[in-house]
Amino acid sequence: MRIPAYFFLLVFIVSCSPSKNSQEVLILNLSDLIVDTLYLEKDSQTRNLGSNFTFFEQDGKEYLSVFQSHKLLTYSYPEGKLISKVPFEVEGPDGIGSFVSGHYLEDSLIHFLSNGNWTTATKNAKVLSRLALPEAGADRLASNYTSFPTNPISKIGNRYLVSDVPYLLKESLLTYENWLIKFDPTNSTHEYVEFKYPKYYSGFLDDSVFGQYSHFYNPDKNEILISFPATDSILVISENSEKWISAAPKERMNFLRGTTEERGEFIAFLPNHTSSRHTWVCYDPMSKKTIRQSIVIPNNNLTKEEGKSPMIKLLVLDENYQKVAEVILPDQLGGFSTPKGYYLNIGYTRTEDEVAFARIDFSKINP
Repeated sequence: MRIPAYFFLLVFIVSCSPSKNSQEVLILNLSDLIVDTLYLEKDSQTRNLGSNFTFFEQDGKEYLSVFQSHKLLTYSYPEGKLISKVPFEVEGPDGIGSFVSGHYLEDSLIHFLSNGNWTTATKNAKVLSRLALPEAGADRLASNYTSFPTNPISKIGNRYLVSDVPYLLKESLLTYENWLIKFDPTNSTHEYVEFKYPKYYSGFLDDSVFGQYSHFYNPDKNEILISFPATDSILVISENSEKWISAAPKERMNFLRGTTEERGEFIAFLPNHTSSRHTWVCYDPMSKKTIRQSIVIPNNNLTKEEGKSPMIKLLVLDENYQKVAEVILPDQLGGFSTPKGYYLNIGYTRTEDEVAFARIDFSKINP
């Protein structure tokens, strides 16, 4: 039996048609997703609150805590009242060091990254222990456990995920792999989470922006997300495999390496302030969304002088790592998760005595 030619044409058309299950990527403004605003008090001695808050419950009440400027601040939630401010010593038996690059809160304890040490203290500022973090081999040149706001500490079982982030990426580090450490303070053992920078980062060496990756742990899938500043995809590391997932805005990102300049005996590293870059990545357990902040056009005087309008977006991926929305932001923002939703720091909206945090409802993307 001969099959009519138009039958094959019909099959071809159907096969090339978009799937009913394909997801439309929405372009939204941040205001489209805000459902509530949380206001946290700030006194005159507190310069900023940041965005690295931890939600916890105690005796049937809910709280938010954050460590800033050697003080542990605790707020009632959702009232936003500052109910305690505990100062921590810099030196002495209970000293935590002058430069604290990361912290992790759990139960009655707080852990610090400070001067290459893992320091554990009570929330009442009593230091319980200090342990040296693993030293890198000669091929690493020098460890840097400065975690930055974009590199939080996560807990996986009894171990803590700590990042070793290069300030400057050198050519010899393109083959280095031991960038993330799972550290067990109970016995001072560790193992590495291995990955390499993409080879094309040889074009971004000696740049203080493009050397610094961001990461986040997805506990629902037991996967680690790695966001490189000049890579449109996110690296996803699971127990036995690696994969890349697309996570870029529809606009083209223009990655521009900075320059170096000799200043007497020193070399100054000067990033290009008009360059695009991807910043932090985060997973929100409540909505099961992965979010990534991408700076397409920075918000600064240089770009404005060139006649460019700032463009900063929050890319939203669903639980299968498929992009479902691009949210236009007013500026670079940081955020944190709670069981009640995800909050973004939107700064001073009423008075400088309080900081506003917008609660985002991601269910509006997929009703």
